[in-house]
Amino acid sequence: MCLIPSRDSTSESLTLGIDFMDESHHALHDRLDQLSSVSDAEFVAAFETLLKEVRNHFKDEEQAMADIGFPGVLCHRGQHAQALNALQQACLRVREGAIAEGQEIAGLFSQWLHFHITTMDRMLASFLQHAEALKADCAAT
Repeated sequence: MCLIPSRDSTSESLTLGIDFMDESHHALHDRLDQLSSVSDAEFVAAFETLLKEVRNHFKDEEQAMADIGFPGVLCHRGQHAQALNALQQACLRVREGAIAEGQEIAGLFSQWLHFHITTMDRMLASFLQHAEALKADCAAT
């Protein structure tokens, strides 16, 4: 069985103050929670949905980084690419029937996601907040 941090233990540390990121992070953790409780018959579809949602989330974050000229974009995008590649490879295995392997990867991804949010995404959120403050200052003058 995979180890997935509970929503209660992660809520505060996952909140970054950037609405689209916070909402997406919580939705991803909800999806991961769901994976730990679906039947083997439902697991493939649930894993594919997770993969789609992760891909969309990474795309949104990467667009936000491009919009503000985020200096850490290459490193951040590289972490996204590695995680996405691992999930895509796991999805292929899950489609072949390796449900236990998919559950393990989901648990590892949950741990990775929590770490990524509290480090890389926290830094991005800080830059986004700074960019928003500068934009507000310019609009006020």
